[in-house]
Amino acid sequence: MQLNIKKGLVHLIVAFAGISSPAAQLSSYCWMSDNGSDIGGKNIDERMPIASVSKLFTSLMAATTFDLNYKFYTQVYVTPVSKGVFDVHLQGTGDPYFNKFKMHMIISKLNEIKVTKIRNLTFDENVKYLHETDLSSGFRVGKEIIQPLILKEEMDFPQPPIVAAQLTQIPFILKTYSASFKLADATGIQLFKNPVFQVSKVSYLPSSQFKLTKQTEKLFIASQNLKTMLKAMNWNSNNHAANRIFMAAGGISKFYKLYYGDFQQTEADVKFVNGSGQNHDLTGNGRLYNEASCRATIRTVRQLKKAVEAQKTDLSDIMSVVGIDIGSTVGGAVYSNSLTKGAVIAKTGTIGTNVTLAGIANTKKGLKYFMFNAALGNPSSRVKNKRAWLAQEDDRGRRLISVELQKFMKSNGGPVAFKYERQTPLKDNLENYDETDISQSLGLLSQPTE
Repeated sequence: MQLNIKKGLVHLIVAFAGISSPAAQLSSYCWMSDNGSDIGGKNIDERMPIASVSKLFTSLMAATTFDLNYKFYTQVYVTPVSKGVFDVHLQGTGDPYFNKFKMHMIISKLNEIKVTKIRNLTFDENVKYLHETDLSSGFRVGKEIIQPLILKEEMDFPQPPIVAAQLTQIPFILKTYSASFKLADATGIQLFKNPVFQVSKVSYLPSSQFKLTKQTEKLFIASQNLKTMLKAMNWNSNNHAANRIFMAAGGISKFYKLYYGDFQQTEADVKFVNGSGQNHDLTGNGRLYNEASCRATIRTVRQLKKAVEAQKTDLSDIMSVVGIDIGSTVGGAVYSNSLTKGAVIAKTGTIGTNVTLAGIANTKKGLKYFMFNAALGNPSSRVKNKRAWLAQEDDRGRRLISVELQKFMKSNGGPVAFKYERQTPLKDNLENYDETDISQSLGLLSQPTE
């Protein structure tokens, strides 16, 4: 009788706890062999939110649009207006990582040709400047806090007023110049040591309105190559970089032309609203996510592998390797263990409704593409700290996926490590400081007429 009472008490406690109990469950999963056969799983054709796994679709768009050595160029036009005073115009191509570091390179180049006093510093619609492009905590511009990694903005962000507000903060930009100087010196490249950069006015000037004069001089800087950018974007799941790369590759119209045309998918397979996977409902009242079926996702990973290999690049050069790329979203203990470390290349995803993981595993039974999609629960009205509860639910979803991934590795005979050494794509470099050839710009830099 006492045992029954205890059982009843246990059931009562569980039932009460169930008001806010974890509800994460594996809603979809699938796998496929390297030859495209042997597809299996659960709910493999049901379209669901895929979160930042979307960045693999964006990576494929980029890899099929550009050479992986492609670079984004920022052209600088210098026009004398009086003795020692100049107008400077920046013409961009949407460089996803155009930040303070790149501005330091421009300031150095201007000082080299004795341009230190600027009457008008102007920029066009393709200059997408952010002080920081890889800062998780974010920074403030006026009343707005910008967080590049988790950015939730329109696809043309940052708009000219935000760019102008930042470029007006010249003392703030110059404050960290010494750090760039030290980095340059360590790599054997010399930046101008003590630059002067005095700007009277900063303003937006559309590319259609900028005119060359016979006295205008030109110089430019280049970004890191696209392969490095894709690795960096997938490394820490940078939403700003993903949207910028998505737009550079043609945006939503090109996406549907590629997937509904070339890849023969339908709306039942995939439906996108941005390049990052972030909630695209900007009203704050709802949810609008990229969605794809499990089958469409693993086929995308396979197509991505083929696309980068066609350019003599490995998938690990643009995606992160579990347990080896320490600091990446798959570098920690959640997904790294004796069955996965060094043998799985993957991309994570987390949004308010789902936690996802997709990639490729090297097993004793060969290469296997996989995806796991865990649907998350919602806290009840009795949960006092909903943010903490949701964070715990995210973790439960990840642990659930990790357990299933380990089972998957075991069922395929265990792991075989990829030949790969850790990369550090997020470190700024100066390899393009002395770039002299803009032929790789593929015509994106139009030349203004006099």
